Amino acid sequence: MNKLFKVAAFSFIAFGLNAASLANERGTIDDAVAMVKKAKAYIKANGHEKAYAEFSNPKGQFVDRDIYIFVFDKKGNTLAHGGNSKLIGKNLYDLKDVDGLYSTRALLETAQKGGGKTNIKFLNPVTKAVEAKTAYSEMVDDVMIGSGAYVAK
Repeated sequence: MNKLFKVAAFSFIAFGLNAASLANERGTIDDAVAMVKKAKAYIKANGHEKAYAEFSNPKGQFVDRDIYIFVFDKKGNTLAHGGNSKLIGKNLYDLKDVDGLYSTRALLETAQKGGGKTNIKFLNPVTKAVEAKTAYSEMVDDVMIGSGAYVAK
């Protein structure tokens, strides 16, 4: 009986640790907003070119769990992307999410109105699945800088 209790206790502890680690794998919208603010300061301190390289570095300071920085010009050209470097240089102005929302346009519009949150669906680079995401975007000079948090199911 004592052995059975130990096995059960170990199982509960292991499950609890696993559940906690799964919860920590996802960033929050507050984390994303903070990252955008940090990225804006980085641009002002280091210039756009150096900043875009750092934002797009998958091992850099602007990628945390499933949160990363992305940057678009006003025409929807991807200037930096911490979640998928293959998107850099691509125009995503006409990109629709699975619900038919022009996501890049929506992010740009929100940023140009002073910044804020936009709900979109996008490929999560960690899970490799299209997921709901609350993104936060602001303008810096003539570009939109954003980040977002994938919404747990």
